[in-house]
Amino acid sequence: MKGMKRKFFLKRMWNFVVVMLIPALLLVAVTTYMTLVTQMHRMTQDNERGIEAVRSNISLVLDSVLAQNSYMTGMTRTNMVLNKALKRESLSYTDAIYLRSLVSSLNSMTNAYDYVDSVLIYIDGYDRALTSSGLVNLSADDYSGWYSVYSSMSDAERTCIAPVVVNAGKASERRQLVVCARMLTMEGCVAVTLNISHLQEIIAVLRPSDNQHLYLVDGSGRLLAKAGDAGATEELQNLMGKTLSGAGNTAEQEHEFWIKLDDRDCLLNWQSYQNPDFYIVSTIDRAMILENLGERLMPLLLMAVVALYAIVFLAYVNTKRSFDEINLMLQMFEDAEAGRTIQRPQRKVNDEYDVIMNNILMMFLNNTYLNIQLKEKQYRQQNAELTALQLQINPHFLYNTLQTLDMEARKLNDDGRISAVVGYVSDILKYSLTNPQKSVSLREELDYLKKYVEVQHYRFGDRFIIYYEVDDDVMDAEVFRLMLQPVVENSLLHALRGNERGYMKVRARRIGDKVNLRVIDNGDGMTREELEALRKRIADRNSRSIGLTNLDRRLRLRYPEETGLRICSIKNLGTSVSFCIPYKKYTPDAPQTGKTE
Repeated sequence: MKGMKRKFFLKRMWNFVVVMLIPALLLVAVTTYMTLVTQMHRMTQDNERGIEAVRSNISLVLDSVLAQNSYMTGMTRTNMVLNKALKRESLSYTDAIYLRSLVSSLNSMTNAYDYVDSVLIYIDGYDRALTSSGLVNLSADDYSGWYSVYSSMSDAERTCIAPVVVNAGKASERRQLVVCARMLTMEGCVAVTLNISHLQEIIAVLRPSDNQHLYLVDGSGRLLAKAGDAGATEELQNLMGKTLSGAGNTAEQEHEFWIKLDDRDCLLNWQSYQNPDFYIVSTIDRAMILENLGERLMPLLLMAVVALYAIVFLAYVNTKRSFDEINLMLQMFEDAEAGRTIQRPQRKVNDEYDVIMNNILMMFLNNTYLNIQLKEKQYRQQNAELTALQLQINPHFLYNTLQTLDMEARKLNDDGRISAVVGYVSDILKYSLTNPQKSVSLREELDYLKKYVEVQHYRFGDRFIIYYEVDDDVMDAEVFRLMLQPVVENSLLHALRGNERGYMKVRARRIGDKVNLRVIDNGDGMTREELEALRKRIADRNSRSIGLTNLDRRLRLRYPEETGLRICSIKNLGTSVSFCIPYKKYTPDAPQTGKTE
């Protein structure tokens, strides 16, 4: 029993796991998946927002500076005043005012943006340049700085961006980002020097997340600037160099992919910037995916643990209760088999076990009731057998007595009427004693009926006349014994009641697959009330009437699909009694139902 209880406990626990724990785990899995998908989408959005913020900020400066200076240097007067100033020629008052306005325009750019160190205009062939501070002679820092970038530009290049280091190895070392743009109407350039340290601070502020790192690289993948605690710059430069040199059309390249930097998985996204041509790169660590996952999963995991404890508890309680009920039912079965009285549980029907126990009680009561009925039936059957054996003695005695009377009548040498009547009665008695379960043909039944009528003629004389109207095709129909005699006897009594002479007709004909039998008399008939009382007396199972009641019961038992006797009567006109039976051709050798002697 312990092994069965353990198996039952495990099975119940598994059922509860399927119902409770698996949905909880599925909820955890779905939540995890949705969180990961959301975080992935957020990472992509953060990359795109960071790149767009850097693009907007740099574009605001570079586009404004280059556009304004291109506008200024494209004017004829600007060319004339600049050439005079660079050649150290004397300037008129208006030229000096115009030159001062150019310097103020350049100075406004450096004052507006902290990471713009200087903006200058240079014309080829001179050793001087117009800067935001005024006209200055080119120094060694200029030649190693912005001028080196400008001189390295090919004739086809209109703009260029490159990092430079001024005073390398010295205490005054400065790292700058130089943007050069050729002028449209003069041989020269407009150069903007950006302070990389200040630029990187601005870019760092633009990051949507601390896990994000931003980079500026040129077309070869060389690092121009970076923001955040961005390591593995060499790995990034090599990767971007391969990526940007792998295809001529950057629009067709994949702009988002996973990379590994310093053993960290990062989602990389990059976009190009034109005039000057460089690229903005953003990376976000995979750790960002798990940033909110723990907070979302902790309640669900706690719920799963609680569900697991609840499953164990419910499985234990259910197993204990089930086996308590099983033991109770086994005890009830044992009491029922032993015939002991079963006590009804003092509780309401709440679950399937209560239903089962109630059914067991009903089975026990039904079984007890059926046993009582069986014993009562056995008693009645024994009593009926004794009665039948007793009744068999009297008919055989009467039959032997009739034979003796027939022999004595023959000795008297009468006219033969007494002998004939005794013979008829003897034949009738023999016919009635034959196995009632054995069928006969309608012809045999009519032969017996005619002998009965002859006996009644001996009794009543010519006071009644009987007619037979029987179709030839029903003479071989199968019927049971003593089918017509009770009806003819009842009609004879009605026909002679109040009449000097009675008339009767026995009619048998076939209607479809049925045989209709009818006995009609011209007796005094019955009123509606008398007819209704007769019908109730015939239908009463407890009636002690032998004639029509007995026949009606035999008809209903033998032919259940039929409706028994049909009686019609009109006062002072007569009575008609009819019934229908299924047509079946009588076969003498066919096996008969019922017990045969």
